[in-house]
Amino acid sequence: MKLLFTPESLATFNRLKEDSPDEANQVREAIKDTLDSPTAGKGSPTPLSGALSGLWSRTYGVFGQIIYAVSQDTIKIYDIDKNFSPLIGSGMAQLRQTDYTEDEYRSVLAQMKGNRGKGEEPKVGIFWYNVGRDELFGVVSHPVRDYSRANASDGRITCSELHEDIWKKEYRRQHYKGDKTGPYIGAYQDKPRGRVFYHIDNDTYEVATGKWIQDYPHVYDMILHEFNLPPEKTSAKYAIHWDIGQSWR
Repeated sequence: MKLLFTPESLATFNRLKEDSPDEANQVREAIKDTLDSPTAGKGSPTPLSGALSGLWSRTYGVFGQIIYAVSQDTIKIYDIDKNFSPLIGSGMAQLRQTDYTEDEYRSVLAQMKGNRGKGEEPKVGIFWYNVGRDELFGVVSHPVRDYSRANASDGRITCSELHEDIWKKEYRRQHYKGDKTGPYIGAYQDKPRGRVFYHIDNDTYEVATGKWIQDYPHVYDMILHEFNLPPEKTSAKYAIHWDIGQSWR
């Protein structure tokens, strides 16, 4: 049997070989079993239905699954995922995909290569601070290079997302689809929060928070790290809007 991978599944397999060799070996054994016996044997091979009709799943390890197609002389691996099963039959219709042409694939790889390292650029955005877990959460950030002077208001640039809007979306997802516990319970203004600005005229950054940060001064370093801000160009700013309990209304 001939073995093929989609670009996405091959990237996942290569990542596992680097980050989790034991899991990669489990995947390798599952693929070997699939080549030996595509629709029977170890891993409970199961034909999928609905939008995934024509594909098969086979388990590996405890929670892992590979998704593949079987033809006369070829096994094609579509996906490798350690927590795949909850998605079966829902949002996985994109697995019925067409392959990139060689030119398209080279172009995609070139684009990703061109973005290497840009994730370390300074960013603007919003965040909350979880006191109990001592960590930032709900972070929304965008590189400063994504903006121009046309996006500036009084010389300042920040993301367009509002704390209130992000909180509403996450609260609905958590409260009605989850177990009704987690960081997004209650009102968005009742947990420490803040915003990062970039001042386009003098190439400096502002971390705007309420007085709460004076009780947790180490969080300032966490914010600098999260948004990749240069300390020598960044200052802490206070406004009552970001005090706990304060909002637009």
